[in-house]
Amino acid sequence: MGKREDIYEYIISKKEEMADEWLERSTGSGEESVFRSDEKGKLHIQHDQLIETVSRIFIEDNNDFKLHIDNWSEAVASHWVKSGVTMHETIAQFRLIRGDYWYSVKNYILSEKQGFSIEDAFYWSNVVNDAFDFIMENFARHFEDAHKKILTSQQQMITELSSPVIPVKRGIGILPLVGDIDTYRARIILETGLEQAATQKLDMLFIDLSAVPIVDTMVAHQLFQLIDALRLIGVEAILSGIRPEIAQTAVQLGIEFRGIKTQATLMNALERYS
Repeated sequence: MGKREDIYEYIISKKEEMADEWLERSTGSGEESVFRSDEKGKLHIQHDQLIETVSRIFIEDNNDFKLHIDNWSEAVASHWVKSGVTMHETIAQFRLIRGDYWYSVKNYILSEKQGFSIEDAFYWSNVVNDAFDFIMENFARHFEDAHKKILTSQQQMITELSSPVIPVKRGIGILPLVGDIDTYRARIILETGLEQAATQKLDMLFIDLSAVPIVDTMVAHQLFQLIDALRLIGVEAILSGIRPEIAQTAVQLGIEFRGIKTQATLMNALERYS
């Protein structure tokens, strides 16, 4: 049906007004607010960019519009996720913005009746709705990706912090293991334990299992791998804290600790070897 630069120019002239109305509802303490009031400046810029990008549907090719939206969505989704906004709240915000946007377009069409037919009104209504549908779908994808990245980063940080190598004195460190050890955490323990032992230039590492509820074949295999890898870089490993019930389970599973130095407690290990 062609382009409508007049609608584009009208919407752009209204973007500040629309931004102010949206921010009034979305920041502060109202029922619809989800953002902190000190974020208004950044949110205003994001809203302006969205309005400018959406309005491109009136003046340029659809593919160009989608490219601009994808870039906007990727950047803004990351910020909203870090601000603690949920997907439910995100959908509600886009509902508000869509409503404000179409209200402005509709007002312009009604004020310029001579330049629009009923078919024109329906056409641009569909175009605007399709545009916002695409925006919400595209934003949801980037929102989910950003959320996964943060969760993965947090999980990795928590896991790494749960298996630190603690230096005791020059050349000697302790790796206290706490809680259940699954396949993922076992791999992190192997990687970080080896890296930290090398970084700290250790000659001896005490691996304490006092707070590990169970040692199965998988955990034992990872421990053996860690001990072998440590040996290759010149670090001797001593296991401590293997409780009687864990020792019994290990025997039943056929797990052998031959060739590995063990002590009943970490205190005993430190007294004997350090």
